Amino acid sequence: CMGACPERIIGFADYNIDSIGSMIKSIWVPSDFDYDVPPLRILGLVCENDALPALDMAALHRKSIHPYVRIVPVRCLGSVNVIWIKDALSQGMDGVFMLGCKHGDDYQCHFVKGSELMDVRTYKMGETLMSLGLEEERVEQFEVAIDDYDKVSDMVNGFVEKIESLGPNPFKGF
Repeated sequence: CMGACPERIIGFADYNIDSIGSMIKSIWVPSDFDYDVPPLRILGLVCENDALPALDMAALHRKSIHPYVRIVPVRCLGSVNVIWIKDALSQGMDGVFMLGCKHGDDYQCHFVKGSELMDVRTYKMGETLMSLGLEEERVEQFEVAIDDYDKVSDMVNGFVEKIESLGPNPFKGF
């Protein structure tokens, strides 16, 4: 519910909309002022229950993710507020991906329907992105199980390649 609460009253003492928003806003986005050709910056909002441990296990097995990616852990994809995604893109990040638990017949979400809720929000983000003049491919959601460490880096790096083909965010540098 936290990600959809319009009044921002649902939260936890150590985890709320403002704290995650501050983490996202603190990520440095390279611009034309810093580089002749600035590198891309991609945000990953990653569920701390299955997806983050899968990334950790991938790292232990020496599977790397692209250095353009910055990870912000979230309690659950259901807690992701679309304002965070909009703010990230508005500040010039080139893409945002959400990495969460699998849903379907073998549902693995620790908060029951978090990944499903984010699935609906991601689908609805398309109109918002178009109104900003951005491609809807700049935002994507992936599902992983805790033991998908061998696949998770390929998912993330594949998303980076897709963003590279789209080019930089037109808001970069503003």
